[in-house]
Amino acid sequence: MTGEKPTIRFELDAPVENAFAGSSGQFQKDCMLRLCMYKYSLTFSEPLRANLEIMSDAGILKFDDMVSTTLTTFESNIVNSARVTLGGVHEDAEHAQAMKYYEQLLDKLSAEGWRRFIFQDEARIAGAEARNFEDKYSVLGKPVGTGPWADPALRHTQEEWISMRMFTTLYLQKNGVYLMLRLQRWNNKDAPQQKGSYLFTLKFESETEFYRGYVEGEENRKNWKALVPAELKRMAHERAQTEARLKQMGIAIDE
Repeated sequence: MTGEKPTIRFELDAPVENAFAGSSGQFQKDCMLRLCMYKYSLTFSEPLRANLEIMSDAGILKFDDMVSTTLTTFESNIVNSARVTLGGVHEDAEHAQAMKYYEQLLDKLSAEGWRRFIFQDEARIAGAEARNFEDKYSVLGKPVGTGPWADPALRHTQEEWISMRMFTTLYLQKNGVYLMLRLQRWNNKDAPQQKGSYLFTLKFESETEFYRGYVEGEENRKNWKALVPAELKRMAHERAQTEARLKQMGIAIDE
């Protein structure tokens, strides 16, 4: 290690060799059958963080506190997904500090044009309605992954923040690129209401990779373009039923 700040650049839906040529760090390759992963990582114990540039149809997204990134290819040399870990806050940080970092990250993504994504079988409920739902993880008794409590525009009180599960996940999209932002928290054993350790990760997927995940089974995934329309039709029907019930209850739907 020279102490110089590394730079990692990669492009989604482009040859992985572009990342090798454009980065100052070396990737470690690990392949299993037709799947290959290319990882570059630093350690949390050291203060050094890397600059990161992510290029895609969503434009260029930059971070200055990257700890690791893993690029994935399948049956080709094209990067179809990437997982990024950011430096976040130091170990056993004040919860308020982590909340501030998280909100600044959401503000940055919003300013770059990333918008909330709601699964097509879930009701389009804004975060403004979140406090009408006591259970943060279900709507009308059904578990949800992109419900009102997962609206990036929603700002939590510290009490709400601490009451959330170990994992918090938000989904965003821009120009056919999909982003899963995940926050992982471990409360401090001695001061759980004041401090915790946090992990901030972002997973980027191309549109092809994202919608391929809507079908199960290896053979079906190969034929995803033919199968996904029927699945989306089923999901839309389920959304319509849920939204109709919520409207009767006085819950606003963002149409």
